[in-house]
Amino acid sequence: MRYLLIILSLVSLAFSDLLKPNTETLRTIHILFEWEQEPDASSYNIQASNSNSFNNLYINTNTSSTVHIEKNAFNWNNNVYWRVRPIYSNGSTGDWIDTRYFSIGNSILGNLNVDIYNDDLIEDGLVMYSQFAPYLASGVIDKYGNEIWNTQSYVNHINEFGQVYGMHFETEGGDQFNYDQDIIWTTPIGTPIDAHEIKQLPNGNYMAFTLDVFRSGPIPEGPWTTYFQDLGYAADGVTNEFPWLGLRLVEWDQETKEEVWTWDPFDHFTMDDYDLYGGVWWGAYFNGYFDWLHSNAFHFDGEEEVIYVSHRHLSRITKIDYQTGEVIWNMGLPAEYNTGDNNICTDLRFSFQHNIQLLDDGTLLFFDNGNISPVVNEDEYPTTRIRRIRVIDDSYCETVWQYDLPENLFGLGMGSVQLLNNGNYSIYTYGTEGEYSNCTLLEVTPDKEMVWKASAENNEESAWYRSYKIPSIHPNAFSVIADDYQSLENNDGESLDAIELIDGTAKFSITNHSGYDHVYKYKFRDLDNNWFEEVESAISVPAYQSINLSFEAIQISGENSNIILSIWPTRHLYARKD
Repeated sequence: MRYLLIILSLVSLAFSDLLKPNTETLRTIHILFEWEQEPDASSYNIQASNSNSFNNLYINTNTSSTVHIEKNAFNWNNNVYWRVRPIYSNGSTGDWIDTRYFSIGNSILGNLNVDIYNDDLIEDGLVMYSQFAPYLASGVIDKYGNEIWNTQSYVNHINEFGQVYGMHFETEGGDQFNYDQDIIWTTPIGTPIDAHEIKQLPNGNYMAFTLDVFRSGPIPEGPWTTYFQDLGYAADGVTNEFPWLGLRLVEWDQETKEEVWTWDPFDHFTMDDYDLYGGVWWGAYFNGYFDWLHSNAFHFDGEEEVIYVSHRHLSRITKIDYQTGEVIWNMGLPAEYNTGDNNICTDLRFSFQHNIQLLDDGTLLFFDNGNISPVVNEDEYPTTRIRRIRVIDDSYCETVWQYDLPENLFGLGMGSVQLLNNGNYSIYTYGTEGEYSNCTLLEVTPDKEMVWKASAENNEESAWYRSYKIPSIHPNAFSVIADDYQSLENNDGESLDAIELIDGTAKFSITNHSGYDHVYKYKFRDLDNNWFEEVESAISVPAYQSINLSFEAIQISGENSNIILSIWPTRHLYARKD
C-alpha cells in the first residue's frame, strides 16, 4: 500500500503559479521573485528580459528555492518579462510555468556625494532616509549612493524586524506599511497625527503623538514683547491669552483603533517651564501658537513598562511610568535656563535633542542637536553631539560614548543615530553650510573614526528627517519547500501531486530570505483521516538560514489524506503562506 499526502495549496491567494512580483510597477531595483513549488523539481531556472522573446536576458540563473532576490541586474525605468521552469534531478527541464510582466518606476531621490574612508569597517547593508523637502519622499541607498528603493511616503521608524512606520501618501494619518507599498495599519480617520514618531508596542498596539492639545497660556516678557503687544496682546507674562500646543502621546488598540492609553503633558508639566533662548517665542509670533514642547521621539520599554520621551523645545527627556502616567524623572538643563527646577543630569547640558532610545545594555542613546549649546555649554559655535549615557539610581548620569560633530555638520533640526551590530554608529545630521542645509549621513566607529559619508549634492533645499541602516529590503521574504513533492499515481492509477509517506513523516524546509532574524508561527493539520495530530507552534529562523520541520504520523488508514501547513512571520502577518 502506498500512502500519499495531498497538499491542498502551497501558497495562499495564488492567482497563478508565478506569485511575485504581482504589481504592474515596482519602486525598487532589488526584485523579489517568487513562485509555487512544482512536483518533481529539484531546482528552477529563472529568466528575465526586456522583451517577451527573451533574446536579451537580464538574468538567467538556477536556484533550488522558490524565491530569488535579484540585486544586480536591474535599473530604474526598466520593462521586465520573466519566467520560471522546473529542473528535474536528471538534468532535464520542464515547460515554462508562465510568463509575467512588470515595470520598474523612476528614481526620485537626489544625487549624493559619497566618501568611503575605510570599506573594511563599514557594516554591510543599506541606508534608508526620509525627506520632507524639496518634496516628500523616502528612499534606500547602498554604500555607493545608488538608489535601491523609493516611495513618496514619509518614514519615521524602522524596527529590528524590518517593519516600517510613518505617513503613507494614501492616508492622512500615521501608518505601518511595507516595501511593496501595502498599508498594514493606519490611525483612526480624522485624528491629527504628528509626523515625528509612530511605533507598534510589544503588545501589538500602536502609539504616536497627536496634535490636538491646546491650552491658553501667557506670553512671557522678552525681546518679542512689543511685537506681540502690537498684535493686541498684553504680553505681560501673566495673562492667559495665547494658545500653547503640547503633543499628546496616545496608544490605540490594534484591532478596534480605540484609544486605550493617553498622556497629556499639561497634566504633568508646569507652564512655568518654557524655552527662552532657542527662538521658540519668535516662532510663536509668526505661527499664531506657541509650540511649547515639540515632542519628537519616544521609546517604550516593555520590560520596565516605562516610556522615554524627548521634548525638544524644553531640552528635556522624560521617563514616564506606563501604568500610572506619572513622571519618574525629567532630564535636562540647570534651573537657571527656565526649563525645570528638578531636572537630573544637568551637567550634560544637551539642548533641542532628537531620537531618544534605550539600548539593550540599559544605556540611553540620542541625538543632541545643541541649538543653544553656545549659551548652555559655552561652545564656540552651535555643536551637535551624539550622546550615549547611563542613568544611575534615577538621579545622575555617566557618559558612555560621545561624538562631537564638526561645525559644518551642526544639526539645526531633525537628526538621528543608530547603534549598529558591529558597534559602529549610523548618524544623520541636517548640517549647515552657511545659511544652507548640508544633509549628511555618516558611519562612525566606536573609536570615532569616520568610515563612510554621504551628503546631498548641490541641493540647498534638502531637508531630511531620519536615517536607518538596514540589512536588506524584503524583510518578509521566506519560502516553504515540501520534501519529496512528486507527481504520483495512486492504486487506482489516478495522477496526484503529493508526498509519498514512506517513513511516516512529512518534512518541510523553511528558509528566511531576509536580512532579519524572525520567529515564524505555524499550524499543521490533517483535514481528512487524522493521520497526524494537529500541531501549532513557533520556530526561530536566523537571517538567510533554513530550518527543517517534520511531522510524524500517529496512525495511517486509507490511501490518501489531505494536509495543510500554515506558516507566517509573527512581525509580517500579511506574508502568511498556507
